[in-house]
Amino acid sequence: QIEDEGAKALVQNLKGSSIKDLSLCRNGIGDEGAMTIGKNLRESSIQTLVMSYNKIGDEGTKEIGYNLKGSSIQILNMSSNKIGDEGTKAIGYNLKGSSIKELNI
Repeated sequence: QIEDEGAKALVQNLKGSSIKDLSLCRNGIGDEGAMTIGKNLRESSIQTLVMSYNKIGDEGTKEIGYNLKGSSIQILNMSSNKIGDEGTKAIGYNLKGSSIKELNI
């Protein structure tokens, strides 16, 4: 498991890479790691982001939601996390104007 620190290190170096699909399932990633991922979405070419079966709650989900617009994310899977109403709302509010075609929460 890479957990938050590993996720942060990985994602901060995606700018300029040609990676299109990123799967970080079952890695013990929490809000801190998810927030860093969210902040870097617009700088990456990632089209598919799978983060299921982690420890992500509302704070991490909100940061990902806020950064959907302007990103190239088309498929987002965040199932089996600790996402509540606030995180779900942030994703929902930011779907319009995003590139999302498939969503699994």
